[in-house]
Amino acid sequence: MELKLKEIRLIRHMTQHEVAEYLHCSDTSYSRYESGERSPAPDMLVKMADCFDVTLDYLLDRQHISAKALTPYETELVEASRKADERAKSDALKLLLEHISK
Repeated sequence: MELKLKEIRLIRHMTQHEVAEYLHCSDTSYSRYESGERSPAPDMLVKMADCFDVTLDYLLDRQHISAKALTPYETELVEASRKADERAKSDALKLLLEHISK
């Protein structure tokens, strides 16, 4: 079973240590999961999917997602946008687009 752990971790800009802390396992154990030397138990797979905010199918490379996963910062932007009123959304988008074009 090939897991996409390293790919997802790098997209998320996380270290192995940060992931191991989230999973409450040793750095060595997580490293072995990522390298394929050790297979995680089903409950650990669920924790990994939660950590990376992906589905189990994606984690197990059974589902293709065309857009790469969002970083925590991008997720925060999306969540803030969903909570904002229409004017705030418009102002924020305008500001971001002005910085891109410079």
